[in-house]
Amino acid sequence: MALDDHPIGADPNGPMYFNGVFHLFYQYNPAGPLFTNQMHWGHSASYDLINWIPLDLAIAPTESFDINRCWLGSATILPGNKPVMFYTGIDSEKCQVQNLVVPKDLSDPYLREWVPS
Repeated sequence: MALDDHPIGADPNGPMYFNGVFHLFYQYNPAGPLFTNQMHWGHSASYDLINWIPLDLAIAPTESFDINRCWLGSATILPGNKPVMFYTGIDSEKCQVQNLVVPKDLSDPYLREWVPS
């Protein structure tokens, strides 16, 4: 699948290269093309930056600190080859909260699951 065929919603966030795989995260609303409290982080991976593999959502508004949206953020690799992502969540009181997530399984080349840290 070429990236231009993928349902990217808006705002690419957190591009990352980790263990031979390019990752692109982006704002995505699985409910439709609207900017609502359902903003998630979509995730695609590529080995060549031309052909992209759509993956499950990386971040979803499910916790008290991001229940009203998962806004944009960034990604980096920390010393010790540890990928992390930072993003702004909107909590139940509509306050912006900075959050940190890490991969659940570093042996997964696609880094499919991210958990709060």
